[in-house]
Amino acid sequence: MVRRPTSRTRTGRLNTDLTGRDFRSITLGSRLRDLSDMRDLSDADRKRLERMLDLAEDLRDVDPDDLVIIRNPIDVRDRIRDFSGTVVKPKELSDLVSDALKRPGPVSDNRLDFVTGIVMDALREKTPKALPRTPIPTGKKGADLPVTTSALTQLLRLAAVQLSDNQASIIWDDGVNQLVVHPAKMKAFVTEGRVQVEIRVEADGLRTTMRVPFSVGSVKRVSGLVVATADRPAGNALVARIWGDPLIALAHSALMRTSESLAGASGRDVQNMRLMPRALVARRGSFTVETQARFVFKGDLQ
Repeated sequence: MVRRPTSRTRTGRLNTDLTGRDFRSITLGSRLRDLSDMRDLSDADRKRLERMLDLAEDLRDVDPDDLVIIRNPIDVRDRIRDFSGTVVKPKELSDLVSDALKRPGPVSDNRLDFVTGIVMDALREKTPKALPRTPIPTGKKGADLPVTTSALTQLLRLAAVQLSDNQASIIWDDGVNQLVVHPAKMKAFVTEGRVQVEIRVEADGLRTTMRVPFSVGSVKRVSGLVVATADRPAGNALVARIWGDPLIALAHSALMRTSESLAGASGRDVQNMRLMPRALVARRGSFTVETQARFVFKGDLQ
């Protein structure tokens, strides 16, 4: 067992008799050598000290400033808090989604962003303190955006159609098998910590619905953007075996694309970039997208 040398005498005063100078100025190497001179060290302890001495010699010419990054303890960014505004109710935001869908708009890649943009503009006008009026600082939280199951279904359909070359129905063909997929008929069901996406499909002599369940965050279980699912959708076994991965990918991409569109329309960060999702929370009957300003990495500043 290695005994640590004490830096104080029995009286509690700093011991300078051994070295003739303040103990705090003793180098690491000299302290290790003092330990190695102790007679009651075991062979194992002595070998450890020898290795430590070798390492100390290797670090002799290293500038400590190259090893230590000193962070300013008074960083103004730490004083900036997350956004705190008026709490938005799911029905309030969902009614705005229904109104926005009635407006004529582009039938193109921008249809989803067009709708969410109208929704957030209407929310700012109706409830001015619900969304941030100024840019959100780096890494800080924005507004929480809850929607009902019906509104989520409508937005998922827009996202799924966008992901399917703006086609309400599309044929998947792997060279051997074909499947008719109906993105415009996608549905969502939300329970505590779970979002289930249903996709209508057709094949020769077959019409069925494939169900893709996603486990997301809940009030009691925070999971950020972690989304988990089974290895195959539920439904027709043959369809699940052949088309399981593409169906899961379509459902997941639609869910994430919807979340990104809602978050992006809710505000901007100090880099003038759209806000992004930071967490997905599912409650019975409602789905919430928590937003935040993205972090800035070193390469982004170049």
